Amino acid sequence: MFEPVEVLLLQPAFRIIPLTIILHKFIYEQWASICIEIYRIIYLMYDIQIKKQAKLFRKKGKSIYEIARIMDLRPTTISYWCKDIKLSDFLIRKISNEGKKKARMAMLVYTEKQRMERLHRQATEREIGRKWLGRLSRRDLTMVGLGLYWGEGYKGSNGELGFTNSNPDIIHFCLNWLAIFDISKKDLIFHLTINAIFTGQEKRLKRFWFTKLGVTENQFTKTTLIKSALKKADTSRRNTYRGILRVKVRRGNALKNRILGALEHISACA
Repeated sequence: MFEPVEVLLLQPAFRIIPLTIILHKFIYEQWASICIEIYRIIYLMYDIQIKKQAKLFRKKGKSIYEIARIMDLRPTTISYWCKDIKLSDFLIRKISNEGKKKARMAMLVYTEKQRMERLHRQATEREIGRKWLGRLSRRDLTMVGLGLYWGEGYKGSNGELGFTNSNPDIIHFCLNWLAIFDISKKDLIFHLTINAIFTGQEKRLKRFWFTKLGVTENQFTKTTLIKSALKKADTSRRNTYRGILRVKVRRGNALKNRILGALEHISACA
């Protein structure tokens, strides 16, 4: 318990403390109110300027999504601000045409992206295939050649050893395959068959083949011209069209019989 004198001495302190708290609270509340008012005024002014700019863009014929992208705002916000703006028929057509143009461009970009991804996948898978197969032995090459001859080679009883194909890479491989059996390129005769609509390209096509295969033009016999249906006579293939090439081996009857015997053995073992 305090003595009477001590109580009298403490009275001023009890009166001063509540007064200080009330004063600090009043000053804080007033300052906070002033800050809120200043922020509100600045925000409203800034917001008005943004709205005016958005409406100006809209009146010039920009789409809602384009304005939202430019001003970094939500399309719904721009749409709400511009809901009372009536566009002329000209601006409506302009926005519509620009939208279609952008859609076409987006589709082209998407299509090109898909194409590049497809090419990348193809290149990746082909590289995996090359690594998976590894280095081919002489026997491997012999078996591949036998398979090609089984499908593309002459197997009749006329005694001719040869094959026909339109793929330059397959023809080139077959010539290297024949070299395994000591067949020289000098022992080969070539016969080109082309569509009649490419008659004017005969010299160019011959030049392509004897350059590709490393043989001479003198080894080519007279070219055969054939007429085909209109659907097959596609002149747009001028840069890729090579015709059909027949390759015949001189004095190849003995080797042909060995090849046919090997094919019969493969068939019997299957």
